[in-house]
Amino acid sequence: MNQIKIVIIAVLLVAALSPQAWARVGFINPQRIVNESRIGKVAQDDLAKLGKLKDQRIRAGQNSMTKIKNAISKGNLSVTTQKIRENELEVLYRKHEELIKQSNQDIRNEENRLIQFIMHKADKILRRLAVEGEFSIILTDPETIGYISPEVDLTDRVIKALNEEM
Repeated sequence: MNQIKIVIIAVLLVAALSPQAWARVGFINPQRIVNESRIGKVAQDDLAKLGKLKDQRIRAGQNSMTKIKNAISKGNLSVTTQKIRENELEVLYRKHEELIKQSNQDIRNEENRLIQFIMHKADKILRRLAVEGEFSIILTDPETIGYISPEVDLTDRVIKALNEEM
């Protein structure tokens, strides 16, 4: 009698752990969504334009410093004028360093804002796909996952849906 109970319990446990009873898990790669979707490519182009604008401002500052350095290195300035130019160069150098720091921060902030915007749009699509595909969990961090079966990778579907929205 005990053996029959054990067999029944074992059968019930196996049935409870069958693949149909497991939660369905999906996956997306956010970096691919940003890199491969049309909206992501537009955002990257906008970011590149911002980077070029910031770079032009930085180069203009470098050119100003180079002119002053050249004037000082010629050695034909009076002591007073040379001291004034050296002070100007120090001030320009500090401003230039601050400009570089601020430009880098501006680019990082804009990049984060664009990624958040893209992922917000992708999240709406992802939720729809999760409901339609009866996914219980969707993972978004490719760094923590050892293997992803192509059947559960929803990245291409999200990219396609994002592209269709544009």
